[in-house]
Amino acid sequence: MEHNRKIQAIDEKLLSKVMNVFSSSLDITTDSRKVKQGSIFVALKGENFNGNSFSLQALESGASLVIIDEEDFFIDQRTIVVENSLLFLQKFANYYRKTFSIPFLAISGTNGKTTTKELISTVLQQKYEVFATFGNLNNQIGVPLSLLSIKKDCQIAVIEMGASHIGDIDELCQIAEPTCCLLTNVGTAHIEGFGSMEGVLQTKTELYKYVNRKGGKVFVNYDDENLRKQTLINKTTYSLKDESADVFASVIKEDSGFACIKYKDIEIHSNLVGEYNAYNILSALSVALFFEIPIEKIKYAIENYIPQNNRSQIERTKNNTLILDCYNANPSSCLSVLSTFDKMKAKDKRAFFGAMKELGEVSQQEHQRILDKLLSMNLQEIILVGKEYKAIAEQRKEVKYFDTSLQAKEYLEEERVTKSLILIKGSRSTKMEVLRDVL
Repeated sequence: MEHNRKIQAIDEKLLSKVMNVFSSSLDITTDSRKVKQGSIFVALKGENFNGNSFSLQALESGASLVIIDEEDFFIDQRTIVVENSLLFLQKFANYYRKTFSIPFLAISGTNGKTTTKELISTVLQQKYEVFATFGNLNNQIGVPLSLLSIKKDCQIAVIEMGASHIGDIDELCQIAEPTCCLLTNVGTAHIEGFGSMEGVLQTKTELYKYVNRKGGKVFVNYDDENLRKQTLINKTTYSLKDESADVFASVIKEDSGFACIKYKDIEIHSNLVGEYNAYNILSALSVALFFEIPIEKIKYAIENYIPQNNRSQIERTKNNTLILDCYNANPSSCLSVLSTFDKMKAKDKRAFFGAMKELGEVSQQEHQRILDKLLSMNLQEIILVGKEYKAIAEQRKEVKYFDTSLQAKEYLEEERVTKSLILIKGSRSTKMEVLRDVL
């Protein structure tokens, strides 16, 4: 028994052993509360938790195997001790990924990753069995779990990749081994972790470099100057401005605020708010054409896609019309949605903005840019939430400032708003979506 406590090397022998168990259930989890009969539980550690301490609970809930990285939590022969559980999860995910010989499309970028992923998977489903990253499981834990969720009948896998530090995307590429890729754009986001805009560009284009080395297809947003100048062997370009691109479309201007494009003689009218979403639609169109989806089916899929999860989503309550775009926020996405909102026609327009996170030294100037844009618009009310806005907002009598979205909600419960078009935007941590309950 003592022998089984020893730390095992994460090698071919161990991976093969675990694969034999995994093949029976095809279920692996890092959350002991989600363990099912036959699951494999991988114990991860974070700042405020230690998954190793839940290994017994996982076995009692039906897990067939637990992977831990602290010998003190060894239980019996169903326990495997490795040096690092996260490293095991990543190596095992790659081991499983190698069992597939299908296209793996990786998607990254500053804005629009998840919407683009959803649109692409929607159009590809018109012809193929498609797996797409669930939600935004796009980091060093999420990508391995996504890969391990792919079913054997899958014909195309669409994997979203996020990054907050230099080298993150390259690391995810080593795990997922994409055969083709798409970068939505490159802008100022998470700059605190990258150090500079150059660091953002370096990290995002790690995806191009990996796929380019493998001879895979790269879908390029030709209107993003940083992406256009990358040297690539096998690329498909798309553009809303340059007719020389491989896939060119024009934006259809509509007062509705919904993103619409025209490709050749085909008009595509989406349910996505904001002209900036035209690029997400065009990228999905480009990928779908490459995978030989008929244009009629592409049009049908995009026009019937309904955004959810507070992403470019319109919601009509009994009192107001809300534009909910509060899943994430960075300077470029905020300015893009404001540009669209400014053009939308309504007698009473209001904007409620939560702070942007992880901007480091440029935080104050970027928040000032957003405030300046808001003040330049014809708005009945501006509400700002979050300490990043505090110093600049409290100087302006036209702005109402709150430390938290719950405080803003309490204010709106007293000062009821009706018959208004309201844009709600903010980083996920500001939880601006709570405002919808009183609007």
